[in-house]
Parts: sequence; structure tokens; C-alpha cells
Amino acid sequence: MTDALTKARCTLQKNADETTKAQLKGSRWLLVKNRKNLSPEERQTRKIVLEASPELNACYQLKEDFRQLFNDSTDKPTAARALADWIEQVRATGLKSLITFTNTLQNWQARILNYFDGRFSNGFAEGVNLKIKLLNRRAFGYRNFTFFRLHVLVAFHPRASASPG
Repeated sequence: MTDALTKARCTLQKNADETTKAQLKGSRWLLVKNRKNLSPEERQTRKIVLEASPELNACYQLKEDFRQLFNDSTDKPTAARALADWIEQVRATGLKSLITFTNTLQNWQARILNYFDGRFSNGFAEGVNLKIKLLNRRAFGYRNFTFFRLHVLVAFHPRASASPG
């Protein structure tokens, strides 16, 4: 969703007048960052950005509604109805990048809605994969798998990250 919002922002910024372009410039992180994690200064800047473009404001509200859908829905049928309603709202905007995102949602809807069976995600596995990729990149590769495996084991050993003492 954040990628779709960023694409929509770029499209709107490209077609905006010079004043609006200047106000929207550098606003990506303010729009994709979780609303509750914004500092007071960031909130004020975000408010100015959203006032500069009603279309961007609508996109931002849709992004926040999408996030809220996952926080509020308690079961799969409720989530399915909320997701269908949200998709209809997005389609009504006519913004290509958001509509492309809804197509992806519909293609993967059954799997996405499985989240509501137990509220499990693959976040932990994604974190482990990222850490392993960073280890590999930092080492510029390994001569053989044994050395790579040892580095991974050390990185994930409970005492490896604890301070001595």
C-alpha cells in the first residue's frame, strides 16, 4: 500500500502547479510512516502537505483506512466485507496506482484474509531473512557455505548480542 501511495503522490506531484509541487516535495516518509509514530513537527508538515492536495489527502486517508481495517476487523467474514468496501472506495478514486494495488489484493485475497484466523504474519521470517542478507552483503560473500553458516549461527545466538558481564 505504501508503494501505491508513493506512486500516486509522484503522479499528483508531476501534474501539480509549481506551488503544490514545492509543498509535496520530500513528503514521502511523512505519508508512509505510521500516523502514531509522527513527531509534532512531522504532523504539522504532513497537515500542510495534505491541505496542498485534496487528491493526495484522499489517498492518505485510504492508506490509513487500510491499516485500520487490519487493526479493527475481528474475524475473517468481517474483514472480507471491510476489504471489499475499501476496494470499492479505492476504485472510485480512479487513481491507477491504487487500483493496481487493489487488483493485487483481489488476486491474493484468500491468503490475505487468512491473517484474521489467528493474526499471524510472516514478519519474523522476513526479519530473519533480512538479517541473513545483511550478513552476506557485509561480508561481500563467503568462500564456502560452512563459513556462512557459522556467521549466521553466531548472529542468531542469544548470547552473541548480549554485552559481556
